[in-house]
Amino acid sequence: MKKSLSAIVSLAMAFSMFSSVALGATSADFKDLNDLDAATKAKFDAMISAGIFDGVSEDTFGLKDKMNRAQFAKVAALIFGLKVDTSLKTSSFSDVKTEADDPANGYALPYIEALKAAGLTDGYAPGQYNPAGEVTKQELATFLVRGLGWEDQVKSDVGVSDKTVSDWAKGYVALAIEKKILTSGEDGTFGGTSAATRDLLVTAAYEAKLAHEAANKPAKASVAEAKATGAKQVTVTFNRDVDTAKAKLTLKKGTVEVGGTVKFADDKKSATITTDSRISAGTYSVTLSGLDAADIDKATAEFTAQDETLTKIEFVNANDTIAQTKKAIVKLKATNQYGENASLNASSYTVYSGDVPNSLKKNDAGELLLTLDTSKETNGDDLDPGLSIIPVNIYNTDSRNVSVSKNFKLGNAPFISKLELGTVKYAAGKESLGINESATVDLLQYDQYGNLVAHDAPEIELEDVQINVNPYIDEEDLVREVGDSNNDDISDIKFSLGGGVDRSGDFTFNVNSQAGTATGTLKVGSSKVATKVEIGDMNNVIAAGDEDAYVPIIAYDANGDKLSLEDLTNETNAGATDEDDDKRIEFNVSGVDDYEFMRSGEHKGELKLKGIRDTASGVVTVTAMIATANANSVVTKQYTIQDARTPETIAIVKEPAKKIVAGAESKFEFQIRDQYGKELKTLNYVDDNGNVDSTTDSNFRVTVVSDTYKSNPTITVKEKDGFNFTDTQFVYDKAYEKANGKLDVTFNEEHKFVAAGDAKGVARLTVRIEKLNSNNEWAEIDKETREIEAIDSDDSLTYSLNAVGDLFNAIDSSAVTDYTYNSAGNKLDDENDQEKADKSLFAKEVVVAAKDASGNTVAIADSITQIFAADQSVARTAIKGTEGYVIGNKPGTTNVTVSFKNHKGETLTRSVSVNVKSDPITVTKVKAGKTERTIAQAQAASNIYALMELDVVDNYGITYEDSEIQQYNYILGTTVSITNVVGGTVEVNQYGELKFTGNVKSFDLTVSANGFSATTAIVAE
Repeated sequence: MKKSLSAIVSLAMAFSMFSSVALGATSADFKDLNDLDAATKAKFDAMISAGIFDGVSEDTFGLKDKMNRAQFAKVAALIFGLKVDTSLKTSSFSDVKTEADDPANGYALPYIEALKAAGLTDGYAPGQYNPAGEVTKQELATFLVRGLGWEDQVKSDVGVSDKTVSDWAKGYVALAIEKKILTSGEDGTFGGTSAATRDLLVTAAYEAKLAHEAANKPAKASVAEAKATGAKQVTVTFNRDVDTAKAKLTLKKGTVEVGGTVKFADDKKSATITTDSRISAGTYSVTLSGLDAADIDKATAEFTAQDETLTKIEFVNANDTIAQTKKAIVKLKATNQYGENASLNASSYTVYSGDVPNSLKKNDAGELLLTLDTSKETNGDDLDPGLSIIPVNIYNTDSRNVSVSKNFKLGNAPFISKLELGTVKYAAGKESLGINESATVDLLQYDQYGNLVAHDAPEIELEDVQINVNPYIDEEDLVREVGDSNNDDISDIKFSLGGGVDRSGDFTFNVNSQAGTATGTLKVGSSKVATKVEIGDMNNVIAAGDEDAYVPIIAYDANGDKLSLEDLTNETNAGATDEDDDKRIEFNVSGVDDYEFMRSGEHKGELKLKGIRDTASGVVTVTAMIATANANSVVTKQYTIQDARTPETIAIVKEPAKKIVAGAESKFEFQIRDQYGKELKTLNYVDDNGNVDSTTDSNFRVTVVSDTYKSNPTITVKEKDGFNFTDTQFVYDKAYEKANGKLDVTFNEEHKFVAAGDAKGVARLTVRIEKLNSNNEWAEIDKETREIEAIDSDDSLTYSLNAVGDLFNAIDSSAVTDYTYNSAGNKLDDENDQEKADKSLFAKEVVVAAKDASGNTVAIADSITQIFAADQSVARTAIKGTEGYVIGNKPGTTNVTVSFKNHKGETLTRSVSVNVKSDPITVTKVKAGKTERTIAQAQAASNIYALMELDVVDNYGITYEDSEIQQYNYILGTTVSITNVVGGTVEVNQYGELKFTGNVKSFDLTVSANGFSATTAIVAE
């Protein structure tokens, strides 16, 4: 048993046998790991980056190589976090020697002793460890179970029923499989007595390491270590995983903060800080913050850094022959103390090359590129291929102790014998090529001597470089250009994607140049291109006589992801207009007068059906299709035209208060809805078959009666346009619509009860929907009545302040301007008006509310006399008439207190908490009050915002109306587009003012912001 355990220990060390791997190595560096699946590669990467494992050579991992006990001991010590005394020179085992006596296994001496001290091994035989011995799979299982402290869970009488496992190991193997540290083979057997190989060691050690860390996870997070690992890089290690959504790291040199970017590792147990400038000699500290104080133990770690030091310069190519050409490029690598390319610029080096002209550059990868003109000597003498020798010496100018020299033989003119491709570089933050984006990849062209050929070398013709992409993409869609985009003399290929492609994924590109060939992979994301189309479900019916109807259109890309409205309506998918032949999505509609795909406005991304027939029971057929070389999608839906819309119910959109105080008003809103539950926008004559007769006055009407009208009324009901409803029946019918506007902009709007200073009694409003019956009499269909009662001065009311929504820090924000101008150069506001509580739209009203003893809402008049904020650094206040306003200053929370008069004339005070935020203002809604205007109205309008009766709402809930949008547009960021102009031209300036040229008959006016838009159609008289 002891012997078996010892063997297992040696296996763990196998992980760390080659831990002196070059910094930054990954599974991608080893050709025999290329075929591993992504999950397994991630495990290998974790073990390699932790320094526990590396390859058997520069490009080979040795996946199926066997491991010995010495190698295993090192891995075990590392994954279990054992204390290792690297100063030990003598072992307690007679066959364990130092590296001087045993070069192959001597490195493991301190790790073997660490295992023994931890009680994980006592040798292979009395006094011996057998460091060169192999480790079987069952020994590995036993060691890992014991190392994880699970031995008490092993049952001697229960184990795997597997003939390949020795009896003594069956319990250990069973538990290792149960805990998912190890697995059986594809044939169902474990292969217990077979030798463990490196691939098994990596995956088993990875799982064991996770289990060990989970079992020993500290309760609180600490910064375990911080150290410089690059000229501009600091690696921070934690004692456990941290919440990276909250965690912040601050790097300081002394007391001065050092700028940089932080990237947390996927396991959240470490982070890398990439500094904005090179790390210099001195003492640094890294501090962890952002987590709750109770979750942090040691928040800071210090380390001492040194100035970057150049340690080595070497020629990358071993060949000592160089081609004869105007630009012969020799690649060199200058290495610093971290093993990375030194960050020193090219001017930090001195180059001597005899009588041959030279220049030195540094490429994006940090390598040095020495260019030699080997065509002639500086004195004009010819150089002789095969005879001439070109001496090259390079050294660091500031410190000559690091240098490299080489004598090059002059060869013949270069020709391309080999190609290599660099890493494809996509747009910032992207991992694939998207629409209207570019990607570049270095094209490394090597000559017959293994040296790089310059981009503009006279011996090569760039137009002869051939690039083929598979699957095929037309060159008009994917442009390929060979150039030198970063001016480093090395060719590169630039891929530019235009309108998108029919599929996304990996595309193979093959490059040929003279005798050289290379193959690369280009990742293309066509997420904005529609390859499948669907017709969505309407939230309404299509009824006879409807002016229009809207059908939702849904599209998906090649990945199956649903397109956003912006992507759906871009020119690639929808074209600039319906007549555009290049659009991907086509439509065919029958049963209506016309149709249009909406690219902006409230119904963006929907198909507008225009001119629904007046006859019910007809059919509308809509077909949407995509037909391209790589995508074919067709869908059709039919809709039966339903009975014409008639008024059926009166909905209360906004209830008035139950009671009202003298001098107050209470707003309310009714809405007429049709038999389909939708807002009725107009009244038509509808016959018994559900058809519309547009030549006859409507056989439906809405009536309003108020019984508050007296010779000296105390409570009145005001219609939205300002007149009073009275006890004389007021009628909304077709005649009224023709003169004043349709139902949706007249009755279906906000009205109000208004109480005079001596208000008494009860006011009543009655609304009826009526239909003209066969006896030519108006019959009631629905009725709603609302009453409001004036309170007496001695009634008891409870007062409070309504909650105030989040405020923008307008005073402190640099985004807010002092004042704005109109086109005439006149100020639209006084200086700092937009930072004043009583004038700025960024301010919000503090509203006093009241309820009676029964809990009914009571409408009260504004009567605030004083208002102040407890913390002026957070918010400021002001009085405007009898209204109180508050505006944000700096982010934070404070209380606002107001004094006001109650209905009895008494002065009361109440307080409310307000919260100020610094979130930038963004638009959340754009709505046009008028979706149609005439040319005459457009020409007379002061600006387009007033013309459209536009409302823009921001993320703080503030509504900007009409011309206010012009005043605040610098922060709202609305844009205006004019489309579908018929006759003449129309322009709009930055102030929203229109300019007409010629006989303009009609056009569409669209205002957009943050993905939201509204459109008003400007039509002829």
